[in-house]
Amino acid sequence: MNEDTAFFEFTGTITNRGHAENQGEPVYCIVKMRSLDAEGKRRRNVDLEQEAGDTILFALNPGPHRKMSHSNIRAVGEETLRNAGRPVHTHRMRDCEIYCY
Repeated sequence: MNEDTAFFEFTGTITNRGHAENQGEPVYCIVKMRSLDAEGKRRRNVDLEQEAGDTILFALNPGPHRKMSHSNIRAVGEETLRNAGRPVHTHRMRDCEIYCY
């Protein structure tokens, strides 16, 4: 595993604001991101996790009439990405890649 890369698994549901929380479109993404700061020091996992979650919401952009519910994010190993198969969508941003399945 590469020491300067972190992986996070994100699950959630995108729902319409006026509908039941348990109905909606399931979301499953894996985030691959740089884990070192500008000085080359490893950033804290809690900071990386927050940034990964924010980046996913920005990339998915549920919109004004939709929301993300029942979301969860957790650190995983690189093997999770290798075993996930081919993504439906890939979002590339600075220092970060999001693979959606």
